[in-house]
Amino acid sequence: MRWWGALPFVAGACAALAAPAPDLLVTADGRHLAVRSGECIALLRPRTGDYTRGMLLETAGLSGEPAKLDALPGASCSRDLCAADLSASARSWRLLATRSTYLVDPAELARACARADIVVSDRRLPRTRRPRWLKADRPLLSRTCGLAIRLGEEPDVRTVAQAVGRHPWVTLRP
Repeated sequence: MRWWGALPFVAGACAALAAPAPDLLVTADGRHLAVRSGECIALLRPRTGDYTRGMLLETAGLSGEPAKLDALPGASCSRDLCAADLSASARSWRLLATRSTYLVDPAELARACARADIVVSDRRLPRTRRPRWLKADRPLLSRTCGLAIRLGEEPDVRTVAQAVGRHPWVTLRP
């Protein structure tokens, strides 16, 4: 009879193991981005600190040393921008992320945003910079407090704000 108490524990463990891991993780400030690539993650910024690196690895459900986003096949990075081709469930996704606080040529940024499915930036991007699917810039990230994105046939975006809810000890910006 006492083993019946283990049933909810086993059900919860199975649900946790069956939950798909996110393909992209974006921090609340937009400065850090992790792309899941097989059994490791690739980070946007090579100088990511130990705390942030550990947090991203743990959230992705992985361990080990992360790779650089520059090293992924299909990635093209400069000092200011990084673009990468990702694939999930037989669909290709084009990711664009800003890497520096320097001004990027507006025409170059407009062209890159138009070619991208997802744009991640730690700065506010003009309304005219429209990717095909998701623009995660400073205004969006300040409201969502970070993102976990699953790609594929039915992409899904989860926010930290959704996860923490409206607890009195959590301060969310409107």
